[in-house]
Amino acid sequence: MKVIKHKITWIDVAKPTEKDVEFIKKQHPRFHPIILDELLHPSARAMVERDDHYLFFVYHLPIYNEVTKTCRKSEIDFLITKDMVITVHYEDLEPINNFLKKITGDEHFQKAAMHENTAKATYYLVEEILSYAQRQMSHIEESVMEITKELFRRKEAALLEKISYVKRNILDYRIINRPQSIILESLRDAGPKFWDDKVRMYFSDLSGDHLKIMQQLDNFKETIESLESTNAQLLTAKTNATIQRFNVIAFLTFPIILMIGFFTVPAIDRLLESDAAFFETDQTTAHGLADEIFDMSDFESPEYGKLRVCSVAGVRNGNGPGGWDIAVRNRHAPPAL
Repeated sequence: MKVIKHKITWIDVAKPTEKDVEFIKKQHPRFHPIILDELLHPSARAMVERDDHYLFFVYHLPIYNEVTKTCRKSEIDFLITKDMVITVHYEDLEPINNFLKKITGDEHFQKAAMHENTAKATYYLVEEILSYAQRQMSHIEESVMEITKELFRRKEAALLEKISYVKRNILDYRIINRPQSIILESLRDAGPKFWDDKVRMYFSDLSGDHLKIMQQLDNFKETIESLESTNAQLLTAKTNATIQRFNVIAFLTFPIILMIGFFTVPAIDRLLESDAAFFETDQTTAHGLADEIFDMSDFESPEYGKLRVCSVAGVRNGNGPGGWDIAVRNRHAPPAL
């Protein structure tokens, strides 16, 4: 626990215990027991509660996790009276540390934040939190720029994972940060009632800074979605080109595979087992045999129908590939001389 006293007092409590809550209760006996109980554990949602004697609000901020490559939610609770600002958080937070360094090391900042009223102190504290949230988006910006540079380097499949991580990071950031706009708007409305109308300008400024963060985040969201769409188109084109090459190879090799398969021993055995396909011949050449088969095309089999389209013949005389001399005769080509 840190206690900084000037014209107003700032009490900062990290990882609160029941003893810390009891200390806070002694500082201002009007704090409601339910609110004091809220300080012992993180709240599920951000909120603002106004009493005649104090303001209580819960503010959530995003913190980037290097391991999971996305943002997680952290929390700061504010209890504010006319002469005291109490902050409660559940882990060590950079914006709180930065604020402490400024009020202890910068006399001008100390006078601006701690020598007027608790509204100004609250303003500078929340401003420090918003500045930290702005810096947290540097991870998103760096990732988007890296993806942009790698987009046309034929790394489409690898970029899919990177794009997914960035999209999740943006989504988590939006889930955490967007509800805080309601908190700042509520402070803008409740602040003048608790202090005076002069503080409205300060809380309106905080709302404007938060809006800038959300606009920048929306810009990153649109950019990464455009990059994802472009990468998907490139990957689709690459896939289609690969499929087309395989189709060409299949088209060119199919006749060869068909011939090889036809003249394997099992294929010949199946052919010879058919009475309709068996006949005697005196032909000794493949061309002659093909012509003879073609001339027999009027033969009609109950099983195969009329054989009128094409005849393929092979003679194993040692002249062709694998010892086979092969000839083809069909009705679209004149017979070999």
